[in-house]
Amino acid sequence: MGFIYKNHLLRSKSVQLSERDRWTLEVTVVRNYGSEGATEQTFSSEKTFHSKEIADMEGIMFARKIIDGEINGLSIEDR
Repeated sequence: MGFIYKNHLLRSKSVQLSERDRWTLEVTVVRNYGSEGATEQTFSSEKTFHSKEIADMEGIMFARKIIDGEINGLSIEDR
């Protein structure tokens, strides 16, 4: 499932860690979604969460912050 934010498609994927009760996130941002020049980038975080659902929700929020330039060192413009 994906969400559109500022003409970008955001997809969040939760990843279960070896500690069976912990999850982390991976997000894919498709820039210029719906156009011929669309490009895709994937980002991850070291944060962990107690459930798959929380990791998915946090993933979408994480992607939005990347797009808005709110996370130092991560940018959709740099890649």
